This record gives sequence, C-alpha cells and structure tokens, in this order.
Amino acid sequence: ARHMSTDLQPVINIDTVVPGVVKPNEPFKATWSMNVPPDDQPRQLQVTFLTDDARLLLCDHLTDETPVEKTIQVTPGQRVSKTTTLHVRLRKGLRNEGSRDGTGAPLTLHARIDSGSDRVYVSPGFDIEVAELAKRTATKVFI
Repeated sequence: ARHMSTDLQPVINIDTVVPGVVKPNEPFKATWSMNVPPDDQPRQLQVTFLTDDARLLLCDHLTDETPVEKTIQVTPGQRVSKTTTLHVRLRKGLRNEGSRDGTGAPLTLHARIDSGSDRVYVSPGFDIEVAELAKRTATKVFI
C-alpha cells in the first residue's frame, strides 16, 4: 500500500516574523518550520518565500537576491526549524505608493516547498505590516 501515501508531503509553516511592522529595505526575520512525513525519502527541497503584493519584491537580506530561495536537505520524519532574514523593496518605477500619514499596508507572506516534481505546497499566509506603504485600493468593478 506504498502508493496510497503519496498525499503525504512535507508541509511548511511560517511561525513568527520579527519585527511585526516591516520597513522597506530593513531586515526582518521569518522563522519557519517544516515537517517531513516519516515515509518520505531523503532529498533536497527548495523553499521559496512569496508575497501577495505585486508592488513589493521580497529579497534575501544577505545577498539582496529575489526570489528568496533556500535549498535544504531533509530526512524522513524530520522537523526542520529555521530563520531566514529578508527585506522588502518597492518595485522600480512605482509612484505614490507611500502612505500620506505614515500608516502601513498589510502584506501576506507565504513559504512554498518545491519538491522537484510538479508537487508544490504553499504555507498558510502570515500577515505582516509594511510601514509607510499605501494600502492597496480595492479593485473597482464597473458594470
């Protein structure tokens, strides 16, 4: 019944983000954990961090690279917990994305596991706030 358990795949979760309000270009730490099923095989997994806000680029704070991708070696039944230091940058060419009153905009952070095949697992969203960023306007629908 080995083929029955193919649904069991590593799951990832973002546990904490410090500080709670993130400033553009300043580092913040995301602590995340991954649980690897006991009947998995030892392998390398790719972890990528994503945001739902197209105005922002999520960067690895140490290398300034985007997207933020980490390759980790996992073993069956392992629980991995790591902290990754990131920062956000506004995409070039954006105008008037600063908030007038200095308030922040909510942002959702996700971590995605790519297992090399077409199987992808995306973590539940973790909500953070980006300081001095204008809130996204609700999309207007014209009928």
